[in-house]
Amino acid sequence: MTLRRVLSASAQSLLILGIVLAANVAPAQETIPAPAPIAAPASDPRIDQIHALISGTLDVGVDPQSLFEVSLLDEDAIAVESVRVRVLLKAVDEASTPISRREKHRTVAAPNASGTPTLRDDIKNLDASEWQTRIALDRARLEFYSLSGARREALLVAHDNRQRAARPLETEEERQARESETERHQVLEAARKARSEAERLVGEVLAQVIAVESQVRHFRSRLKDERNQLIARQDIVLGWQRRVRQAKASTEVRADATYDALRRALKTSRNDLNRSLNVLSASSSDVPSLGKDKLAEIPPEIASDHVRARQNTVERAISMARRTERTLQEDRASTLLDEISTFNRERLGLLAFLSPDKRSAITGFTLEGWDQARSEARHLSLVLRYHWHVVGTWLAHLRSSGSPKISQWRTVAMGIPWVILALLFVWLRRRTPVWLRLLYHRAGESDRLDRRTSPSIQRRAVRFCMRIHRPLEWLLLVFIVMWLLPARARGLLEVQLLASAIGWILGGALVVDVINAIAAGGRVGLVHEEDAVPGLRLRSLRLVGRTVVVFALILVTTARLVGKGTVYSWVFSTCWFTAIPIFLLLIRWWRNTVFERLERARKTIPLRAWILSNQSGWKSFLAAMLGAVLLFTTGTVKIVRGWFSDVDLVRRAHAYLFRRELDKLEETHESARLDPISADALTALHPEAIAEQWLPNPADSILEQVSRRVTDQQGGVIALVGRRGMGKSTLLTELSKRAPTDFHQMVCTSDTALKDIQQLWSKDASASGAPALMLLDDAQALLKPVIGGLARLDEIMLFTREHAARTVWVFAFDASIWPLLKRARDGRPLVDETHVLEAWDEVQIGALLKDRNQRAGIEPLYDDLLDSLAPNLDIHDRTEALRVKEVGYVRMLWDHVRGNPGVALEAWRTSLGVDSAGQVHVRALHVPDATALETLPDSSLFVLRAVLQLAPAAIEDIARATRLDHDQVRNVCQYGRSAGFFMEENERVSVTWPWLRPIIRILERRHLLVTA
Repeated sequence: MTLRRVLSASAQSLLILGIVLAANVAPAQETIPAPAPIAAPASDPRIDQIHALISGTLDVGVDPQSLFEVSLLDEDAIAVESVRVRVLLKAVDEASTPISRREKHRTVAAPNASGTPTLRDDIKNLDASEWQTRIALDRARLEFYSLSGARREALLVAHDNRQRAARPLETEEERQARESETERHQVLEAARKARSEAERLVGEVLAQVIAVESQVRHFRSRLKDERNQLIARQDIVLGWQRRVRQAKASTEVRADATYDALRRALKTSRNDLNRSLNVLSASSSDVPSLGKDKLAEIPPEIASDHVRARQNTVERAISMARRTERTLQEDRASTLLDEISTFNRERLGLLAFLSPDKRSAITGFTLEGWDQARSEARHLSLVLRYHWHVVGTWLAHLRSSGSPKISQWRTVAMGIPWVILALLFVWLRRRTPVWLRLLYHRAGESDRLDRRTSPSIQRRAVRFCMRIHRPLEWLLLVFIVMWLLPARARGLLEVQLLASAIGWILGGALVVDVINAIAAGGRVGLVHEEDAVPGLRLRSLRLVGRTVVVFALILVTTARLVGKGTVYSWVFSTCWFTAIPIFLLLIRWWRNTVFERLERARKTIPLRAWILSNQSGWKSFLAAMLGAVLLFTTGTVKIVRGWFSDVDLVRRAHAYLFRRELDKLEETHESARLDPISADALTALHPEAIAEQWLPNPADSILEQVSRRVTDQQGGVIALVGRRGMGKSTLLTELSKRAPTDFHQMVCTSDTALKDIQQLWSKDASASGAPALMLLDDAQALLKPVIGGLARLDEIMLFTREHAARTVWVFAFDASIWPLLKRARDGRPLVDETHVLEAWDEVQIGALLKDRNQRAGIEPLYDDLLDSLAPNLDIHDRTEALRVKEVGYVRMLWDHVRGNPGVALEAWRTSLGVDSAGQVHVRALHVPDATALETLPDSSLFVLRAVLQLAPAAIEDIARATRLDHDQVRNVCQYGRSAGFFMEENERVSVTWPWLRPIIRILERRHLLVTA
């Protein structure tokens, strides 16, 4: 019987014993006679055989094992069976004893609560002979079990010997059977011994687990103490910070002593951090371990579950202790890093409060400085070692986070944006140059169509981007990469340092390309320069840029990791000496170019002459240096001056100063007498002269839009709004030239009626019955600023609306009357499109003056505008001075007329004169004196506004518009004609061209006129 069966039988016996005791526990009182004895049953032969075995007389033909239910070789099974039988027999004996009368009465009167029969009843119901036979057999077996193990083994051996002696002759089969039995007994014995050894081993493992559990408990307690000591270090840091603050507020001697003490503490902290990093890099642990699992060799039938459970508990405790130990090591390294960073920061903050000698010794090239530099280098290495460990830990955590399947999907999900970004970057880098070159060609074609004399802003912007787009693309890529990185990765010092280095490198490349593009000016990759200057310039800029970036990275990295200490001071002090060899190298590269540029320079100065006279010999290098500085200075001045000249405020200030200069020149120098230019020239330069050629101006876009509308037969009503002289009539004339189909054009007057426009519209109508373009100039004559003065315009507008399906109606309004019309008809759609003519810039006005000068057949000279130093200059400098005067004069004229081309022509032709030799000269700007306008009463100003709005205006219309007396209006008009304000033609009054600007300015200043 196996151990499990024996234990099961023992449990059943104990259960029976409990039932018996529960049923029979009662005080022994009055007894009753026992039942009559039962006759002795026939005896079980095994009972006598067991007794014969004990006495040593058992028949040799009987096997002792057949007399028992447990193995006679298993001592444990015999011990358990002995206890079970003994307990069972004791219960049976107690149940068979007589009971008292009182107990019997209680038993009869009140049977057990469950109503089930008791053990006594069960025994009474059994077959007495069988029951007594079983009891006798158990008693005989218990008698054998009660013998000692040695005695039992001796009886069995003696019986085996008698059996062997009783055999007359052992056959081969019997010998094999005997040997087999012997081997079986030996195997059983070995199994018993192995079981005993396994149970002993289980005990040893349990003891070892208990010992390791105790060691782990003590180790975790030690870790807690180390954690408390680590927290206590923060108080030490606070103490040092307080000590440094006190030293700063004290004397220099105390600051020096505090600095030395702080350096010693910092050195100790660095040593501690070094040991902590060594421990982290070793990845070892001081937590005790259970070692090899010895329970793996124990058979499964040996009871070791409780040991394994405790072993698992200790393993979990060991794992938790190791995690706690690792966390403590990480925290110790982090705390020590913060500690050395704080100490180093306090040390650097204390430098300014040290004595001068002490500070100079620390930051200078001295023994103490060298020692401090080594300390800072060690500090830098420790910081880098720590962050290298942090990066490794982060990468390991990134690889091991989640299950393998989840990690793969997470890696794919994280890698998709990076792959898309890389492909998009490569795709854009290949196509960006093609796109920029295409845009540059299109901008050039647009400039040629617009007949521009200089590149447009769009073309210059594209040209600039063609030179600098490469570093911009890389900077954009770095920005997107930093944005895609996880927040934890962006917070790593290594990533920040790498981003800073890449930013400095790409930023330096961008600055180099920007400077190179600015220096190149109008030259781009499409145009070849005359010499090798572009390549030399770019190589020089890259050399300077790389040098600056290298030193900047060293300074930035040192300041961030170590602070602005000795190493920073050394690098900052020595970087300036690097400029000397770089400057000499650049001079060597640019030597021939410098001499060539100076030879081509027109202006002669003593320094330039000395430089050109020393192009060889030992002085040539010095001459090249001075020449390079001279060329760089003059070039920088020209570039800066060109930048400022593009600012509107600067140009206007320059125009004001130029005019003041001319006024002073006219006061101090008495110019020769000049006669007016010829009548033909005056006519060619008149603002109302018809332009033979369309010049580029701000109305180009309006011309293109209206022409496109006419070509596409879209129809509509368009209003052109502009002041007198802004080119409304010229724009209408150009529209008529570009119209692909029939058109009609008329100049409106105060007598123009709806029937006139109807007749013009139906005259020579096309097959469809509608002309493609109708041009109405001076449309302001169709309305009057009086009550009911918009009725005629409303009728005409209603007619144009009805016939604007395929016809484009263009009305040209004066800006002085347009605000009145817009306010009066603000609630209804007056026109489809409104185009306000913008002011011309100085380049466009200069081109207009040149064009009119060519038509007039004149070439004005600016010699009279030069000062007294002009005769001392050579021919080249004089030419340059005259060109500067021409540019300044055009800028002054542009500022004076506020971009009005018509007024500019009037001011230009009145400022020209002819000398006795027939040469046309430019004089100071001649404009009428506006003082007379300032003294006019308000009623006269109302008349000026009415004449400006109704030009040409009749006396009756002016009187109705101003509500003044007819005679009063006539007197004002007569005064105006005599003063030159007005001119009269066909009994209609209009403002003269010279007085147009002064009248508009005074009306605007008095708030009587609103700019459109």
